[in-house]
Amino acid sequence: MLPYVLLLLFLVVSGFLLCERNPSRRKDAIYLGIASLGLILFAAFRGETVGIDYPMYQTYFEQMHREGWQFLTGPQNEYRMEFGFSFLNFAISRFTGDVHVFMAVAATILVLLAAIAIYRDCSIPWVGMFIFVSFHFFGNSMSFIRQSFAIGIFLFAIRYLKEKRFVPYLLIVLLAATFHKSILLLIPFYFLAQVPICWKTLAVYGTGTILIMAFFWPIFEFITQFVYQFYATEEGLYFLRGRDWQTAFIPVSLAVVALLLKGRLLRQNPQNGALVHLAVCTGLLFILTCQHYIFQRIGNIFFAGAIFLLPELLKGIRIEPAADEDLEQRRFQMRSERKQQMRERRKRKSVENWHRQYYYYSLGVTLFFGTLYYIWFLLQNRINLIPYVTFF
Repeated sequence: MLPYVLLLLFLVVSGFLLCERNPSRRKDAIYLGIASLGLILFAAFRGETVGIDYPMYQTYFEQMHREGWQFLTGPQNEYRMEFGFSFLNFAISRFTGDVHVFMAVAATILVLLAAIAIYRDCSIPWVGMFIFVSFHFFGNSMSFIRQSFAIGIFLFAIRYLKEKRFVPYLLIVLLAATFHKSILLLIPFYFLAQVPICWKTLAVYGTGTILIMAFFWPIFEFITQFVYQFYATEEGLYFLRGRDWQTAFIPVSLAVVALLLKGRLLRQNPQNGALVHLAVCTGLLFILTCQHYIFQRIGNIFFAGAIFLLPELLKGIRIEPAADEDLEQRRFQMRSERKQQMRERRKRKSVENWHRQYYYYSLGVTLFFGTLYYIWFLLQNRINLIPYVTFF
């Protein structure tokens, strides 16, 4: 587990030292470039035993390399409907049959998707990258490759969800669905996210959650007649077992925090209502995960909103120091005006200091619980990330 801990420590220390003092877009870009390089190398050099789905994707890639176009378009291609992922395998397999090359290219694309989206839309990019790793989106990308591609693409759609621009949102979601069709659930979610969060909205969400829990098996049997038949098999029943409460603790806690601070978030930016919706749906889906693990696979899609939500919460706490007035202008002010200005300045500095302390306290809480969640997930080793070995 030590390599994973060192990786997270590197991201935290470098992010804090580089980006917290006199933050700038240039520093954010440098940090994300360094962090991305580290993550890409970490994922690209992993051995075949790192990631529970690695052997499955290895077999698929090698078959694509052997059979080429015939396999890509043939009925034996189980991912034929997810043609974005199929074509990526096909394109790389025309140059090499080495699965390590495919995994390196996949890791590069996945990390860069996250880094670019974080740079473009995240309020505090280094914290967004910390969330990307500590909340296991990076770890999942070394196993759940198709869904990770879909989530990485969906990150770009969140801006348009916030701006209520349906067409670009829809196009991005459809592109993401070419890697994992479960992302299509985000099309109806667009319309839900336009409804203001209030007690009526929460009542509807809560009632829907209770009904799903009560009538899960009839719903499951109906759906698996048409799609996801694998989950109705004896092997697929693993996904219908429940998870423990620790699995849901962080996602549910995040939903509660988002609801408690909803007013602050909306005053800061009315568009943040979409992030609150994502957090609430995440919390409810992870509650359902305690009944059936399959909901975690869906919940992870909505959980991606945390990459933007937590930095947005921290941004609302942090106040940038205001610039002092020009000294030349002060020289011509009356004594009484200068005294009044000094009092206002001391008051402003006091408020800034209080916010700075509150910000660092909140940042420490975020880093603490994020690290705790990260280590707990690794210790569970549900997707065979431990031990980390290279293919050398």
